Amino acid sequence: MAETQDKQQSPDLAALLKEYIATRVELTRLTIIERLTVVTANLITDTFVLVAGLLTFLFASFTLALWIGEETGSYAAGFGIVALIYLALALIVFFTKERLVDNYLQDFMVKRIFKKKK
Repeated sequence: MAETQDKQQSPDLAALLKEYIATRVELTRLTIIERLTVVTANLITDTFVLVAGLLTFLFASFTLALWIGEETGSYAAGFGIVALIYLALALIVFFTKERLVDNYLQDFMVKRIFKKKK
């Protein structure tokens, strides 16, 4: 009597185990799809924001260079002064990147990748 009951529970246990494994595989697949869609959406919006920011920066630089050129009487001087300003900023970032920029960017990227939904 006990032997037939054990035989009956074994197929049920095997079926439950197969169903559990199939459910876990499906959950993993859906989790991966969700993360990929979030990363893709973030990539698209971040690219758009980056392009818009670069265009704004470019036109603001031209505007500043032309204004300085008008004030100094030489457009070449205006563009040269703007170039020197950007060179100074680049040197500051280069020499302080270890302390200021790298840690901030690394933390930002880690938070961005592993952001939890609210």
